[in-house]
Amino acid sequence: MRTVAKNAKRQGNFGLASHLYMQLGEKLKAAKCLVKQGDTETLIKFAGNARSPDIYILTANYLQNADWHNNPNLMKKIIEFYTKAKSYQHLAGFYDACASVEVDEYRDYDRASKALEEAVKYATKSTAEDKESRIQMLQQKKHFIDRFTEARQQIQSNPQEVLRVCQQLLSNPGAENAVRAGDVFAQMIELYYHQGDGGSAYKLVQQMQERGIMANRYLDQEMVR
Repeated sequence: MRTVAKNAKRQGNFGLASHLYMQLGEKLKAAKCLVKQGDTETLIKFAGNARSPDIYILTANYLQNADWHNNPNLMKKIIEFYTKAKSYQHLAGFYDACASVEVDEYRDYDRASKALEEAVKYATKSTAEDKESRIQMLQQKKHFIDRFTEARQQIQSNPQEVLRVCQQLLSNPGAENAVRAGDVFAQMIELYYHQGDGGSAYKLVQQMQERGIMANRYLDQEMVR
């Protein structure tokens, strides 16, 4: 039967190969066949009953290639499988990825900060060799994001502080790993625009263009005319 399973795998019949490997008790090989077949639903059910850290990690890694951000069940399963495997470095990496999606796709820095808080928590539990450097990197990203979100909360009460923090973020190369420069520029431009300081706003638009940042992706059209 093992030879039949191998032949089925070579021929690309991963469904048959997976079934045969399951009968042989070779769970990891069966799971890998399900991954290659792309049978997400069966893989999730199989992994849930496998009681194997390797299969938990394999499945969670595979699910990260799906549209997990718009599918709460997939996100829940990724976290569940990494947790069952006690793979804290993978959990930290996943929450870091969540933070990046929140920033890049949704400009939601509050949710990104919360995701990074989880990432730091699990990175601290990790036994990976690069544990300390990863924790430092995650904490730095969270620091920059928190600085930006805290500054934006002072737009009405202390606009000069907002401008000061934004300038600091733009001048710090490390900040771009956490906060999009376009969002920082946009915050400053919007502030100047609503203050009636069109000249300062225009200069910042020019600086965006010099950096290769498309202003119309971050600003209302009336501000970039």
